[in-house]
Amino acid sequence: MSTTSLGTILLAQMYWKQEDPVGERIFFGFIIAIVVISIISAIVNRLRSGKPAASRSGSSFSRSAFRRRAEERGFSSAEAEFLEYYARKLAVSSPQAVFGTKAQLDAFMKNAFKYIERHAETEALAEEQKHQLFAIRESLGSRLSSGTAIRSTRQLKPRTPLSIVTSKESHYSSVLVINESRALYLEPALDAFGQAIKFSFGTKLTLYFYSGNHVGYNFQSRSKGMVDIDGKRFLSIAHSDRIKPLPARRNQRTSVHISGRFYLVHVRAAKDKGKVVKTVQVERAAVAGIIVDLSGGGLSMQTMSPANAGEFVKVDFDLGAGPRSAYATVVRVSKTRNGALMHMKFVRATRKMINEIRSVVYGYD
Repeated sequence: MSTTSLGTILLAQMYWKQEDPVGERIFFGFIIAIVVISIISAIVNRLRSGKPAASRSGSSFSRSAFRRRAEERGFSSAEAEFLEYYARKLAVSSPQAVFGTKAQLDAFMKNAFKYIERHAETEALAEEQKHQLFAIRESLGSRLSSGTAIRSTRQLKPRTPLSIVTSKESHYSSVLVINESRALYLEPALDAFGQAIKFSFGTKLTLYFYSGNHVGYNFQSRSKGMVDIDGKRFLSIAHSDRIKPLPARRNQRTSVHISGRFYLVHVRAAKDKGKVVKTVQVERAAVAGIIVDLSGGGLSMQTMSPANAGEFVKVDFDLGAGPRSAYATVVRVSKTRNGALMHMKFVRATRKMINEIRSVVYGYD
């Protein structure tokens, strides 16, 4: 209660007489009005200062109920403890407000991310807490992506992107156009000059694809040659009922369109006094490209002059917070109509940069 209110009450006591019933009712009514006004004033001042009002359900928040609900959703005990800490900080009313739906859970994690940005004591602590939060979000994404498994190529939908790998480890990109009971009909794979590659009848091919829930698969097939359908040429391949799932992706990715560039990196090893010393040399010539997808584990870049699979590169780009660099290895290269698509895996990147990438992936930026 404010000093002014206290003084007013003391002043009222001077004129209050216990033997006067009417005066007594007036006095207590006066006191109640002052208390109500003081409470309202305190709430208004708290809101103006930016401090959250006390949670009405703070006293009823159940630690055991929250953690039990978190573990029911597949979170480990350590993950549940981490989430519970921020649930208290954000004055969450109940476990249902967090774990009720996927949208609620994602909104809660986004709010936790914002809380860390505003309240972490140091930048290093903020990046560590963000890293833990994103690790939980990535594991959640892996669990959510495990939907109905694909067992046969007859389940594939038109417009599914496919990667074709030959027995000589040549990589090409294609798209499924028509799926019929007799065969799959794909856009022709193109060579470096943009010409359709004519795989001989019976050529063994390995094909890779990702389903809508980001689960990867591969299968082996054989070419059935080129066919004409309604005046268009397609690569025909045989169906397969032996589809194998790829190891689950650890990092959720998102499609982007960001200008970038890369430099070839040469790593040399030499012995010096019995020890192996590695030196890293980055070429000065930059190669331009467009980053088309991004994750905390790597990225894909479209370019006219790709590096070779297995080579090391330094990648430069800007997500909006300033120039960033990372070292990566080229996992594979797929030919496209507009050049090539380099798929890269980070081998050295700062935690701060990985957190920035994941904030883009999950829409927390």
